Amino acid sequence: MLAAVLVATGCESSGSGSRTDARSTPSASAAPAVIRLPPKAWPADVVLSQDGTLWVAESSLAAIAQIAPSGKVTQHPLPRDGGFAPRPSDLVPSPDGGIWYAAGDQLGHLSRSGKFTWWGDGGEVGNGPGAGPDVPGFPDALTLGPDDTVWYEHSAVGDKVFSRVDLKQGPTQITRLDTQFSVVAMTEGPDGAVWFTQSEEYDAKQREGIGRLTSDGKYRKWPLPANSSPGALVAGPDRALWFTDSAGISRIDTDGDLTRYPVRDATYLGDIVVGADKSLWFTADHRIGRLTTEGRMTLWPVPDAEDLGALVPLEDGSFWLADRKADVLRRFTPPQ
Repeated sequence: MLAAVLVATGCESSGSGSRTDARSTPSASAAPAVIRLPPKAWPADVVLSQDGTLWVAESSLAAIAQIAPSGKVTQHPLPRDGGFAPRPSDLVPSPDGGIWYAAGDQLGHLSRSGKFTWWGDGGEVGNGPGAGPDVPGFPDALTLGPDDTVWYEHSAVGDKVFSRVDLKQGPTQITRLDTQFSVVAMTEGPDGAVWFTQSEEYDAKQREGIGRLTSDGKYRKWPLPANSSPGALVAGPDRALWFTDSAGISRIDTDGDLTRYPVRDATYLGDIVVGADKSLWFTADHRIGRLTTEGRMTLWPVPDAEDLGALVPLEDGSFWLADRKADVLRRFTPPQ
């Protein structure tokens, strides 16, 4: 396996809500393995297929890495059209074992065997079935929707558009909103609707917020406090949505009630997922954090980490962490 063992040292805990959960110092059992990616790969996202395959969006290389459970790394350069460079930013595992991806003005599917099916906005519209009028329009975020198709958002002539895509029909529009904003992350919520974080509002009617979209195209938004900068988003184990923001981790339930949990000394919050223990796990600069649904927060520094982004939980309680600045994946097991 393409891995090196590093020794983990040190631990820190941070208060959140009303309680702080202190942990003991890690031992050698907390040591991570490291999978090295090509220089300047900038791993923007990482997902795990059911067969144990890791997929990495190598944004600066316009490629997707496929990493087998054995550690073998296969590089898949993205197809090119006449438009912008396809820099992959968001990945979603596909029910068929491959992945869906968003990359610049390109939306695509990559199979386990390495076959691309894609749509683009450039001079060529790709090789996807149904490619033509329903071009992807710079998709920003993807998620597997309630109908087992991939939902994504994009822009079209000043409007915000939400669409779905599958390998048989290609892209199909769900709804078109007469406004503009950026979507950072999307996920299916506990109520069967798709929820998303939205930022960078362009008119007085809009503010940063959490959006909700039903399968019949009905849109609703809950505004957030100014300068919230909502980012990564996940459906929690408590029928609520949890997301990163400029100050820490926030929780919003399906009625719109908001609770915020600050993360001490954090410059940037990366990703958030639900771990095997049904807690919320997140990355913050060079640290990984755990937040229970009761509000107890713990933070651990990850040895040699420089800039942690995406993380993938594993059944044994460990995580794969994407270190964007170091161009590596780090496996880390928090101490018990």
